[in-house]
Amino acid sequence: MRTRSIHRLPLLALSLFASHCGARSDLRVQGFAPVPGAPLTDGATPLPDGTVIGPDGSIETPGTDRVDMLVVVDNSGSMAEVQSQLMLKFETLLETLRVPLCSSRSDPNAAPRACTGSADDVPLNRPLLDLHIGVVSTDLGTPGFMVPGCDDSERGDNGHLNPIRFGPALQTHLPWAPSRPNAVTAPVGFRPAACNNDPNQFPSFITFCSDTADASCDRPEPFSSTRNPSTLSSWFRCNSGLFINGCGLEQPLEAAWRALVELDARATPGNSSPNAGFLRDDAVLAIVVISDEEDGSVRNCAHDEGFSAARGERCNDGTDVYNTASPEWAHPTNPDLRFYLYTPGDPRDPNWSLDRYASPDRRWSRDFWSLKPGRPDRVVFGAITGVPLDVPRRAGQTDYDALLGAPRAGAPDDFNARDSSTAISGTQAAAGPFSMRQANMSPVCSHVVPACRRQGSTFEPERPCNNAQYQAFPSRRIVEVARRFQESRRCFGQPCQNGYVSSICAMSLDASMREIGLRIARRMR
Repeated sequence: MRTRSIHRLPLLALSLFASHCGARSDLRVQGFAPVPGAPLTDGATPLPDGTVIGPDGSIETPGTDRVDMLVVVDNSGSMAEVQSQLMLKFETLLETLRVPLCSSRSDPNAAPRACTGSADDVPLNRPLLDLHIGVVSTDLGTPGFMVPGCDDSERGDNGHLNPIRFGPALQTHLPWAPSRPNAVTAPVGFRPAACNNDPNQFPSFITFCSDTADASCDRPEPFSSTRNPSTLSSWFRCNSGLFINGCGLEQPLEAAWRALVELDARATPGNSSPNAGFLRDDAVLAIVVISDEEDGSVRNCAHDEGFSAARGERCNDGTDVYNTASPEWAHPTNPDLRFYLYTPGDPRDPNWSLDRYASPDRRWSRDFWSLKPGRPDRVVFGAITGVPLDVPRRAGQTDYDALLGAPRAGAPDDFNARDSSTAISGTQAAAGPFSMRQANMSPVCSHVVPACRRQGSTFEPERPCNNAQYQAFPSRRIVEVARRFQESRRCFGQPCQNGYVSSICAMSLDASMREIGLRIARRMR
């Protein structure tokens, strides 16, 4: 068992820690209680996760050098260039985690930076020593209906980690040798030569162990654990390079939920789930979504798992949305547009409520926060997705009201009641019009106005529907989940500040990957 160090943080000096812990009363509001029978020799109060409240009101909280990172990769037809960027820039995220962060003693309001060893350094986290990385696709099929390009319609890849090996749909379109007749083969060099074009090469997830880590994080299987950062980066490219033949009706939020919750990815004795062993109690969990479309996590009552009952409802299956002949939805024939043209929460909305993934009112006990009982601060949600290239900001933070529209008075967490007509809209320099508004159909093209277009590209008014100009569409549901992880007061009575969104239209994902790394590192302290 690895020894864990303890940080001692006086309550009167928690300005850098405010989003992590509140006052002692806030901890008790969250349902914490002293461990029964635990000795209080010094008058301290121990909590179940190892946190100790001292008799002077200080808080001792165990840090961690472990991270479990789930990367949700959109593998639909428009994603080749973005996947290449993801594979290339993973090293930026890894280095951000491996290098400890410090704040400035002389300027406490300065942004975190790499520690320099100077007397001005105030360490914020320990360096990463132990990393689990799992990859899932956004493909969960189109249950009950055959939709072109959506293989294994009943399951898709079903939230299985390493879908290249374990995903039912990906078996029909392996990047290097797709068997579906109209599938595209990945170009030579898209995946590193180290991948060996072998679908069984890697286990369900891969592990990085620093040279300073102890042997407890090493795994015996071949191609499962490495102490070499460059080897890990190469392995990550092998696992995340799913290519572009997946279903074009993406379900990133539900894919993450199935991978972590329904398929029970915990590292617990006797767990025989396909994803078992990935989630560890003492690690920070990071969920990273890469998608250029809106989330279409359709209500499929075969996977309800008690969600509807917890909300006092009966499950209302939405899978008929894939039936192109059904008149019930927001577009008469086009399944893709049916995921953009509805009003959230109305009868034509086919999706699970976002409370399934992030439940501010706590009526549902199996959301992403539930994966870290007692430590909701250790769940980070980041998305590189369909938002404007210049994400609007207010008071130094992402302005989610500008991205999603003004909330109803007194109900900031009510996504369905937002006035999306007030969401940001305009022109992205020479790249053309953009909008984050709901159901904002283009006046001339057979799609909604995109949220962004490729940085540096040029819009051609005479060819407004030119498919050669990369564009991403408003990912409002994904943005709302990020907002909840940023703003909901689930972390000891304080906003968690663990949500992040950036634009998938950027030429480079370097800045986005670095920022996601910083968010994760902040939660390792």
